[in-house]
Amino acid sequence: MTNPHVAGLTNKSIFLLEFKEPYCEKTLRDESTTNVRGIICSPKGSYLAYRTDRKSEIVRCSDWSTTASIDGNVKEMFFSPLDNFFMVWEMYAITKDNPEGKPNLRVFKTDNGKLVGSFVQKNQIGWEPKWSTDEKLFAIQLNNKIQIYEDGNLERYVHQYSAEKLKAFSLSPSPSPNYYIAVFTLGKQGQPSFWRVFKYPQFDVSQAVVTRSSFQADKAVFHWNRRGTNVFAMTQTDVDKTGGSYYGKQTLSHGDVKGNSGIVSFSKEGPIHAISWNPGNWNEWIAVYGHAPAKATVFNAKCEPLFEFGTGAWNSIYFSPEGTHVLLGGFGNIATGHIEVWDMRGYKKAGTCSAPDTTFLQWDPRGETFLTATTYPRLTVSNGYKIWHYTGVLMHKRSCSEKENLLAICWQPGSYPKTDLSKSAPKAIEDSTPKPMGAYRPPGARSRPSNFTLHEHEKPHKPGESPAVGPSKQAIKQKEKREARKARKAEEKGKGDVSPEDGSSPVPPTTTRQPFVSTGDPEKDKKIKNINKKLNDIDKLKQQKAAGKPLELNQLAKIDNEQALLQELSQLKL
Repeated sequence: MTNPHVAGLTNKSIFLLEFKEPYCEKTLRDESTTNVRGIICSPKGSYLAYRTDRKSEIVRCSDWSTTASIDGNVKEMFFSPLDNFFMVWEMYAITKDNPEGKPNLRVFKTDNGKLVGSFVQKNQIGWEPKWSTDEKLFAIQLNNKIQIYEDGNLERYVHQYSAEKLKAFSLSPSPSPNYYIAVFTLGKQGQPSFWRVFKYPQFDVSQAVVTRSSFQADKAVFHWNRRGTNVFAMTQTDVDKTGGSYYGKQTLSHGDVKGNSGIVSFSKEGPIHAISWNPGNWNEWIAVYGHAPAKATVFNAKCEPLFEFGTGAWNSIYFSPEGTHVLLGGFGNIATGHIEVWDMRGYKKAGTCSAPDTTFLQWDPRGETFLTATTYPRLTVSNGYKIWHYTGVLMHKRSCSEKENLLAICWQPGSYPKTDLSKSAPKAIEDSTPKPMGAYRPPGARSRPSNFTLHEHEKPHKPGESPAVGPSKQAIKQKEKREARKARKAEEKGKGDVSPEDGSSPVPPTTTRQPFVSTGDPEKDKKIKNINKKLNDIDKLKQQKAAGKPLELNQLAKIDNEQALLQELSQLKL
């Protein structure tokens, strides 16, 4: 296939869309296949699998024939990295026929559906087994043990790691024979939690490559770079006792296979929304962090900043498959769905767009376009999907019809030749999606431009440079006052130059005052400035009186006091 395909699932059918005009959808399974709950594509794009409440089927993408059908009410399913194995997980249940329960995690050969292994995984979190990128290692956590199998033989494990209160582990994507395993163990009462990195199969604590401890860690998530030489551990507490975050306190620490480790610090306080390694550059990663508006920064593997994207409505990071572009987006609790795409070769902004109500986003295998979708049951209205060029141009849109819901959608992975879309933007189509409602404005202000800013946004810049921060609210108010003062003076001057048509006396010109010159005495200078201010006010009152405006008694008294002020001013200047 020369063009990538999009596979989608609605409550009515499974469809396939070839990415070329006129963007026609092909039905793979119609309504006769009932209760389809989910679909996935294999990492290499060779297979597609779907599940119902009674079975799962594996379909070969070359001819769309069924290679295997697996019975069971499958809740989760996924493929191994090279598409050779297929795993399904069901809810663990005890029945009269099976009072002790039966294995609910099963592993099959993808090409023929042969069962090669089965395990009991009662927990709904952490049941997923881990594969090495070459599929030589298969690791699975069973309570406080990690059992590791080799060469696809899942009948007997080869190595085992045991630790009290083992909560999570991760297998590095490094090539054979340099495999590394990161593990997280929860500390006992009054003792710290630990995360460690071991080189397979050396699992003694004294042989750990990296060891980090923390008293504020109840769970951890690991992030490896492409080579498997550097790893981040995102630790988090269940409750933030300081009250700084509803989701618990976060800490990001790093380590590498050479034994170096440390804590990552950021230039803005607040939660860590997302981190992601560049898939095309093992020495580059991005973090979105801080209170709104969040800040985005590019770092190297030593956690040194390389470029600041500034601040914006972001909480997500999506790299293109080759890592040449990165998408910074704001979804979920950020209603606008703001998207910015940056070219990582020189850190230049490539485009912007807005995709509100987005629940799923994915780059196409060529890295030229990306797909955004609103899916059910996350959102029950406005279901559908859009395909955008990386410059922010909308290329294709499909909205679900009445009583139709989009349940899942994804690109079919694979290797495809580049097209002209990688160099230039196509013609955009009209997006009729209603824009999210803006902030309330009173009727009197709706026809005027708004200078109000909720946050002070930081502009993109290189580390060490002074960020160009937008004007503050106080600066905006002062600017408005200065502009209003200039407009009032211009209006008064214009009235003074024009003779009124009703025969009344013209407005006298403004008295020219001598500029302030310091006397060298601070006390005298202060009094002179005060008198000059009073004389300027008198000039304005005299213009208002000449224009026919009635004045108050105290204002007339100020005009009568002009000569006394002038005499006092001349004495101070002696």
